[in-house]
Amino acid sequence: MTALSPRLAPRTLIGALVSALLLAGAPALAQTADAVGARSGMSATAAPPTDGGVQSRGGFEQPGRDAPLILAPDDPGRQSPASMLAPGLPMTEAGGLNGFAAMEAAPPVSADLPASNMPVVVELFTSQGCSNCPPADAMLTMLAGQGDVLALSYHVDYWDYLGWADSFARPEFTDRQTAYAHAAGERSVYTPQMIVEGQDTSVSPGPAQLMGLIDQHRFAPALVSIRRDRTERGEAIEVQPLSDLGGAVDVVLIRYAPERRVDVRAGENRGRSVVYTNVVLGLDHLSRWDGQQPLRLTVRAELVEGGAYPPDTRHAVLIQQMQGKRALPGPILAAIRLD
Repeated sequence: MTALSPRLAPRTLIGALVSALLLAGAPALAQTADAVGARSGMSATAAPPTDGGVQSRGGFEQPGRDAPLILAPDDPGRQSPASMLAPGLPMTEAGGLNGFAAMEAAPPVSADLPASNMPVVVELFTSQGCSNCPPADAMLTMLAGQGDVLALSYHVDYWDYLGWADSFARPEFTDRQTAYAHAAGERSVYTPQMIVEGQDTSVSPGPAQLMGLIDQHRFAPALVSIRRDRTERGEAIEVQPLSDLGGAVDVVLIRYAPERRVDVRAGENRGRSVVYTNVVLGLDHLSRWDGQQPLRLTVRAELVEGGAYPPDTRHAVLIQQMQGKRALPGPILAAIRLD
């Protein structure tokens, strides 16, 4: 078997072209997380946390559970119709601990570090019908060229009413973004939104800020080790916890298309031709792991391939912590590219 190395990788700087892709304006506010959650069957009722103090992780102080660091914009670039907004704002069962990863020491000089086998996951929630999204889509394309970043593009469906139905949108992708919002105590969902490693986000991040978020996780200590082997039965994967993971862990198979170009013929992006990279086509939950004993999986070719997906489909496995009684998505512990 081949053991994957801890997450240490050289920092790849994004050049002037990416610097020109600063996200213009604030993200567009879509609807409250309660409104989307109600549509998907997610409960919108949770007791507000009472801990307003400061918590510590590895000696790094973070705001208490009533002040999550991931927040929706206060002044969104576009308001949705009043009928889409719901009264009341949910708090999170998990406490919204979505701050920056603590570091025991300054990172070493990155020029001599080996490439990482466990990439940092960047998830973009976007829409073909959102006029604010193309710069973020272009930024994700730049990120996808880095071997130590797994950049994924999830298309949501809540802007379809503007006159153009997103050809990649699926309700489960909207549900995933909504679940992140509930986990972080966010007030609403909006596009574009980038989430790094299931934990950190920023409204309209510039390249330097986004790379800073990524670097926080490049140099963070690994919480699991991964061993993998290609056998006659399929891809054998063993996940070993390196510390107490604190609860259930979800194992998810992601199917994605490497690149798609779309000519938008209606709606806010009418007349634009937009390139989308690593477009998520499907999410399959493979296993729920207790995070204590080693987890062993065999991903078979017939499970991965599937006739409903185009021949250029690629695949990755995400190992993701779950939070609270509702098993909301939390930190991504590891990502494994299968092809």
